[in-house]
Amino acid sequence: MSVDWLSIVGDAVWIVAMALIASGSRTGWRRIPDDVRVPMQWRLDKTPTWRAAKRVAFGVTLAVPLVFGLILSAAARDVSLASDERLLNFLVRTATAPVFVLIHYAWLRGALKTLASEGALKP
Repeated sequence: MSVDWLSIVGDAVWIVAMALIASGSRTGWRRIPDDVRVPMQWRLDKTPTWRAAKRVAFGVTLAVPLVFGLILSAAARDVSLASDERLLNFLVRTATAPVFVLIHYAWLRGALKTLASEGALKP
């Protein structure tokens, strides 16, 4: 078995992405009181369409990219993949990791902005 550098670099990219997501979540977690329901999605007029409990909101926003990254990581280790398929997997991994970070930070910014306008954040 040879070392597959593309899968290792792809893992590193996802580790950095998940660290950024976790760091942002930690900051948001500290600012939001435990009993506050966090906005998850907004209408075009910037009013929340639905909210989730704090633990659920942060759990989902951490779990979705983590599971997606783990699935791609497992797929990268499939020994039956041809070299072009390994490259494609690597490109998908390195393209989607920063997208998940941007989506997470956009959600977190929107949630904090909405909660701040409602006066629901900790000082």
